[in-house]
Amino acid sequence: MIFVKRMANAPVRCCFCFVFLHYSAAYPVAPVEGMSEMRRSVPNATETTSQTTASARAASVKQALEAFDDRGRTVAWMARTVHRLYDAQAQKILDREAISIAHWYYLRVLAERGKLNQLELSKRVGIASTTAVPALDNMEKRGLLKRIRDPKDRRKYYVCITDSGRELVDKLMPELTGMVAASIDGILSDEMRIFWKVMHKIEQNLSETSHGNATLD
Repeated sequence: MIFVKRMANAPVRCCFCFVFLHYSAAYPVAPVEGMSEMRRSVPNATETTSQTTASARAASVKQALEAFDDRGRTVAWMARTVHRLYDAQAQKILDREAISIAHWYYLRVLAERGKLNQLELSKRVGIASTTAVPALDNMEKRGLLKRIRDPKDRRKYYVCITDSGRELVDKLMPELTGMVAASIDGILSDEMRIFWKVMHKIEQNLSETSHGNATLD
């Protein structure tokens, strides 16, 4: 009676477990021919889950390892190194016109995009808008660009390149383009197509994870 009373207060599934265990012990089921072979042929659920988890972990590790080169540098690190090398080579050319690499970025974007507000220009160049002010002041004094007050909001300015600024860009572009072309000397056309495909895919992946916070040119 004590047992029955306790079982009545227990979850229903406990009753079923008790009944099943009681009758399976009292009346053991005769083994079916080939049952052991069938059990071996059907994968255990725990084993299947473990195998799936292990495979996913191995794939994740493999993908992580592919993000490094043989010297342990990531894709991001290598991109930064190449960018710094390009900047150093470009600066040698820009020095002839007393233009810094940072000022060149502004001129290049304005030559391509036309008139932009100061915030948009800073985003496209990748430099904080507060840092942009001294650079824009310098280039405006040299007559390379000009700022126009926004008629809808007098606190804001649009920035556009002047004729002198565009002439300077047109003068420097051929040599800068030649420098970039020289950097890929010895690389086959098929290799470059693969390179661009990979770079565009990386750009797309990063853009999607930025949730629209990144401004790309």
